[in-house]
Amino acid sequence: MKRIGILGGTFNPVHNGHLYIAAEAYRQLQLDEVWVMPDGIPPHKDLKGSVTRFERSAMCQAAVRSIPYMRVIDNEIKTDGKSYSYQTLTRLKKEHPDDKLYFIIGEDSLDKFSSWVHPEIIARAVTLVVAVRHDDDVTYDAASVIRVLKERFDAEIRLLSTDYMDISSSEIRELLTSDDAYHRNADRLKIVLPAAVLKYIRDHRLYGFMKGNVMSPKEDIAPSDFPKLKSDIEKKLVKKLKPSRYTHTIGVAYTAASLAMAHGFPMDVAFIAGLLHDCAKYMSPDELHDFCLKKNIQISPAEEKSPQLLHAKAGAYLAENEYGIKDPEILHAITVHTTGMPGMSLLDEILFTADYIEPNRDKAKRLTEIRQCAFKDFHLAILMILSDTIDYLKQTGKDIDETTYKTYEYYKENSNG
Repeated sequence: MKRIGILGGTFNPVHNGHLYIAAEAYRQLQLDEVWVMPDGIPPHKDLKGSVTRFERSAMCQAAVRSIPYMRVIDNEIKTDGKSYSYQTLTRLKKEHPDDKLYFIIGEDSLDKFSSWVHPEIIARAVTLVVAVRHDDDVTYDAASVIRVLKERFDAEIRLLSTDYMDISSSEIRELLTSDDAYHRNADRLKIVLPAAVLKYIRDHRLYGFMKGNVMSPKEDIAPSDFPKLKSDIEKKLVKKLKPSRYTHTIGVAYTAASLAMAHGFPMDVAFIAGLLHDCAKYMSPDELHDFCLKKNIQISPAEEKSPQLLHAKAGAYLAENEYGIKDPEILHAITVHTTGMPGMSLLDEILFTADYIEPNRDKAKRLTEIRQCAFKDFHLAILMILSDTIDYLKQTGKDIDETTYKTYEYYKENSNG
């Protein structure tokens, strides 16, 4: 028989206060495991921050990845319609009839427990564990509420003694409402959020982070006016690029948007990055070299030998100065889309992969496998792309940028494959 704690909640976002409660339950109740269970569509809460249930679940996954006794269960995430605890806990009890289940709640939830849907069913399925503060200034009388619940529902209730932690998800959302807010509150965010969760929020632009940053403020096009922005850029590109290059560009843009949808990144941002990734490809290698010299763009030894590689750096310059794009992540993704780099951001990875697998590509080996993998195991797909690229460059005797080697080694070390 296992002793299993279940910590439910919206986790919007999950924070160190949640992990502290889970750790205390594990220690004080001598549990074998703690399951973190994000709500799907909670019946009593209007979720704030425009974050989906899948993103909330992914943040929980990131938070517990390094904690061996914790795992995330997605029973409610995969349920369409509102999530009721009595249904989920009854199902879990049927699936684990020989295990002892402990449902962890806070004092505020204890006080409202009688108003939950079918509290009597919950009481039959699990032992309630109530996290209570042991501070001297606590005046809430949990004991009297517990007596009532025991008499009314025959509930088994355990108390979990905890310290007060001044952390709330609503506060964290306020700290993340913009790039400026993030930078002002960076020290506080590092205290209240697990590092992996903060990285996930940054990478996926949640809670307003990096919003409204695509276009230059001087432009008439609002960042939210994606269709007009897309149309204006396409009109310029079709005049500059050869038809075959323009066809490839459109393929990369739509593939980048598809990968963004699959991996929880804003589709419109990825599309614009894809649309502009080759915007400097109308220049010849010599023209690219001269352009970079004129604009004081650094040229690496590999780029001196193969100046066609400079289209990435030149493209980022043009995206900013000719197309009005000020989003630093878009500009960075364009800069590294050819060679990659160790520790790429999510948008970097999306554009790097889209450039390789877009539908008009047909020469590279393992394309079908890599295309499938890109929507299932992203880092493994990137590793395969890098491996095949290096093999191809070696076979053809072409120069290989040192950054590509370093990127390959990084993803080889960090891939699940």
